[in-house]
Amino acid sequence: MRIAVTLNGADNVGKTTNARWLASAMPDVEFTGTVDRWDRRWAEVSRRDFSQWWFVDSTTDKHIDLVFSSHAARCAGGGPFALEDRGWPMLVATCAATAAVKDGISTAEALAHVEAKARRYAPAPRRELHLLLRHSDQPAAEAHHAVAREPLAATERYAEYQRRLAEAIDLQVGSGEYQAIVVRGDRPLLDVQRELREVLTQLGVPVVSLPPDRIEHLWVLAGMSESGKSTVGELLRTEHTAARLKIGYLIQLAADRLRVSDPYREWDEPTQAQMLTEEILRFAALNPGSHRISLESAHRFDATAHLRRIWGERCEIVFLRLPDRLRAQRATEAMESLATRDAIKQSRGADRIASIADTIIDNGHSLAALKRAVTEAVHRRSGARVPPHLETAIPEALQPVLADCAATLTDSQTALVAATGSLAHQGWHPGWSDIDLLVVRDTLPLHWLQTRRVPQSGPAGEKIALSSFTTREILAGLVPPRVLHAVRQMARDGCGLLYRRSDLVINAFDAPTDDRASRSELPLVAMVLRRLAANPEPDVRAVYKHIVLIMKIILRADGMDLDASEEVRLAFATSHPDADVDLPAVAEVGGDRWRQDETLSHRVRGAAAKILAYHDTLGCTATSDPLKTEGSDLR
Repeated sequence: MRIAVTLNGADNVGKTTNARWLASAMPDVEFTGTVDRWDRRWAEVSRRDFSQWWFVDSTTDKHIDLVFSSHAARCAGGGPFALEDRGWPMLVATCAATAAVKDGISTAEALAHVEAKARRYAPAPRRELHLLLRHSDQPAAEAHHAVAREPLAATERYAEYQRRLAEAIDLQVGSGEYQAIVVRGDRPLLDVQRELREVLTQLGVPVVSLPPDRIEHLWVLAGMSESGKSTVGELLRTEHTAARLKIGYLIQLAADRLRVSDPYREWDEPTQAQMLTEEILRFAALNPGSHRISLESAHRFDATAHLRRIWGERCEIVFLRLPDRLRAQRATEAMESLATRDAIKQSRGADRIASIADTIIDNGHSLAALKRAVTEAVHRRSGARVPPHLETAIPEALQPVLADCAATLTDSQTALVAATGSLAHQGWHPGWSDIDLLVVRDTLPLHWLQTRRVPQSGPAGEKIALSSFTTREILAGLVPPRVLHAVRQMARDGCGLLYRRSDLVINAFDAPTDDRASRSELPLVAMVLRRLAANPEPDVRAVYKHIVLIMKIILRADGMDLDASEEVRLAFATSHPDADVDLPAVAEVGGDRWRQDETLSHRVRGAAAKILAYHDTLGCTATSDPLKTEGSDLR
């Protein structure tokens, strides 16, 4: 029994693109394409004003004759297993929408008329599976998206045609003309292609499934020769956990897999991007930790643009720009050789990739500047709007001073003012806790900070500590671990906010990033605690807070994200009983009790010794004594 799979849908929904990709994954299928390939009359019509013939010069019957006689020829020449771009129901819908516009009749009337006329061209019997790819399941939105995705402004007649076509498709859906429906919406091409293959598998059609998708982010590095792509790729690998892959190598892998001798001649650029995508998915599937990928080097404009369409927002194109003079200085080859390579890349559109890049990095400065630019590019897309601030339970005695601080720090460039630490999460204790404030501003010139009248202490002598950062630093994550954690919490629940600008976007750091940043600070915290605790007359309050901070970092690495000191103390005692840390409760040492009670002071210093000793055992493995290794016996 002959079988045909058809892919249908309104204009600009991705029928042809998805059909071509599907064809590469369907063994023994013949991709017969669109009907205009199967009748010479289409070439004659196309030589004139095609739209004029389609909507004005041709009669509805002539239009139906050309479309469905071409379809009959395609069916006859398609072989036992065919994949068609627009099948029978879609051809009926297009002719009906045209007739409705041209003849001024209802869409339902036009459908009935076209169906009756088209039956005269019925092809030989075969099993047909009609898949419908939709912009939206609402006809009005379907037509809107079809028109909006036109590269040029649409005429009113074309817009009316799309409205009628959307109505016709919706009527067909209601009557069960399609065996499966996939709604595209704003999803990237990769997600749509995956769903189409899953649908075909469920319908019993042989199709190769796409490898599982574990990719979180894909950086595509472009630029002319010697512009710094390799350096950026290495920075992404070493500093931002990206697997560094080469486009040429992956394309060759795909070609070898499919026995294609010259992929750059036999595949057009969209196909190259699709095959590249499949190799990226295979690599990530075999290397589960490779959820971030850096790709070098993008030389072809169309392939790069299509790669973006495939991956959507996960794909970021980074273009490296460097003046010719500096490129020549950094090159290890003669200028003639560099110019030859440039000419080849320009012929492929490599220089035009800058016009579609998400990030353009000027690499004409220092390595430090480049590292900063790469870090900003990595974190820029992790931004999230801060939720409206909740009613944070700030003690009544502190409300006036915090309101005054917020007013003092707020102007047109201020993006955020917040209370952090214990004030943000109901862990503040009078006489014990500090008042920690965070201000984020577009710029932070020193004279601005010097002219702010922020008091150094609260109403009862509480220390007021102000941390200040630019919006650029906050978005790029260029902040200490303590601030990174506070920003992450703020992005999640808005607690502690005193002021936020409506357009504020901050980096919504994830838990692993928070954990890594905290652990990177652990050696510094331990060093400071040793220094504090070794003092003959230690600051018990500072010692206590550093003990809790070490506990927080260890618990965060365990997957427990706690903030209040008492919660941390109790959780650590339960989770790490071997540490045997006897740390008094916050209520016991709060106020001035830690100054007056020598027993409490002794317990805090004992807890410091225990937590430091426990810290020293973390990560230790059983190793031989270096003084007793083979050959060390000198008897």
